[in-house]
Amino acid sequence: MPATLDHLPVEILHMILAHLGIDCRYTDQLEPPDTPHRFSQTPDQPSWYSLKLQPLLSLCLVSKRLCNVFQPILYQEFMLGCGDSWCSELYTWDGRLLSFLRTVARRRDLAGFVKRIRIVPHLLQASCEYLEKKERDRHGIWKERGARYQMLDGKILTSPVPPQIDMSRPMTSNCHGLWTEAIPSEGPELRIFILEEEAHDTLHELAVALGIKKPEQLSAKHLITLLIAALPKLEHCSLLVGPYRDKMCSHSGPLSAAGISRLPLRTLNVGFLLKKHEDFELDCTVRALLEVSPCLETLNLHRCNGTGQQVALPFLPSLKHIRIVCSRLNEQALDNILNSCDSLCNFVYEAKKPFFNPSNGLPENEWDCSDHFQLCNAAGYLSRHYKTLESVHIDLRYRGGDPAVPSSFSFRELTALKHLFLNLDEFHSRFFMPRCTDEQILVQILPSGISSLHLAGQIGEDLPRLEKSLLGLAEAAIEGQFKNLKEVRWDRAAKLNAENVVMSLFADAGVDFAYDSWPGTSLSFYESASIPPLANFKNPWLAFLESVEEDTRDL
Repeated sequence: MPATLDHLPVEILHMILAHLGIDCRYTDQLEPPDTPHRFSQTPDQPSWYSLKLQPLLSLCLVSKRLCNVFQPILYQEFMLGCGDSWCSELYTWDGRLLSFLRTVARRRDLAGFVKRIRIVPHLLQASCEYLEKKERDRHGIWKERGARYQMLDGKILTSPVPPQIDMSRPMTSNCHGLWTEAIPSEGPELRIFILEEEAHDTLHELAVALGIKKPEQLSAKHLITLLIAALPKLEHCSLLVGPYRDKMCSHSGPLSAAGISRLPLRTLNVGFLLKKHEDFELDCTVRALLEVSPCLETLNLHRCNGTGQQVALPFLPSLKHIRIVCSRLNEQALDNILNSCDSLCNFVYEAKKPFFNPSNGLPENEWDCSDHFQLCNAAGYLSRHYKTLESVHIDLRYRGGDPAVPSSFSFRELTALKHLFLNLDEFHSRFFMPRCTDEQILVQILPSGISSLHLAGQIGEDLPRLEKSLLGLAEAAIEGQFKNLKEVRWDRAAKLNAENVVMSLFADAGVDFAYDSWPGTSLSFYESASIPPLANFKNPWLAFLESVEEDTRDL
């Protein structure tokens, strides 16, 4: 019997679509929320992601047979606003989330196709239709009250006139349930959160689909948790926190009410979309999801400032990859995260710079690093995974500060480690290792199986010490001490004095030595990636004063 379209493997269907000029390859990838955007979205142009989906949608509308074939591909993901497509000012967000929720509640077969979702704050806005209805109802109430005013002492009281609300401005709800204009924030203006009456019918349908016996206990703040609960094969989830931070938190109540004790999630991305100087706490935001995600393999965090409660995170037996960028974690937070699994393979951490106000200087606790973990302690936490950890990327160039206590660190215990990324200023004069000469610094901290070493940032006056350590590492490699070492990269901003000697010696060892540069991750979607201008042990407040003095002398 000849094969029909609806029985072809998904891979073959993707090839057919590619032949027709419909590229579906991007649907197989899910990028962390802070990675460089795949496309460049122009605000006055249609959403590129919407345009990508349009051909698939058109095929589904051609015939029922084609719909049966391509609908499963179309419903593989719900990622409106993917990449930077949310910047399009022509895209209409109204009702998108509630419509999708009603679909997966009614069509459980379609819910079973969804593997990836991405939630941006724009999806959580109250629709203009409901806001206008609310406004009309409010005017009606004021009009009715005015009609009831009676003559008093022969005078007619003027009917009260309700204050006008500009529906185009962002609004929020205060403790009295009144609308007030929201404080302008970086990025596009968003309306108030989805109204309870707007979400009522959708919540009821979800409750029926999930077997929740008391739907009256559900509210609009549970929508994201219910969406995740309604997708039985969801593997990748991205939450971009924004103005509705408290509404995007996961809740254990709906999960428990739906009888869900285990989610199929494999990748969880949590990041901050808009404001530069706001972050989230892991425990408060997604703890309920972590508690029921034993299959979680990858955790990507952007702008995380801690784990919240001073208690351990849920144990995640399958967690292999942790990526934390643009964040400031203290000792307890890092310890909690690294203690949540026992077979970590890859760890990435990039520190966020402390908030520096030239008029007020830098808070003392941020300059002396008491608000941030130290590298020597991080190495100790990571040693729990010495049998499995293959890649460590710890970038503290933006951490700031100069811890007063001299410290040394070593990754030698990580016997499975193949790649290591560190910043050079961790080796300045406070680095002290007993009975260790400058030539032995790198030799003493690296495991014998290391294959690549990347050193970023600046080192200043201690450059000669690190040059000696490079020569010592090259000589050790020649002697066969690091048989797997194939690549060493050095920051081009810290130009070596003995460059030719270092390169020649590494070449003799069969190691590729070269310069490179590593921009930091963007703090927000409105701030491009950049390279820190100063080493950590140089106080940015003093640098600011020096620049002011130079400007004054010029005058």
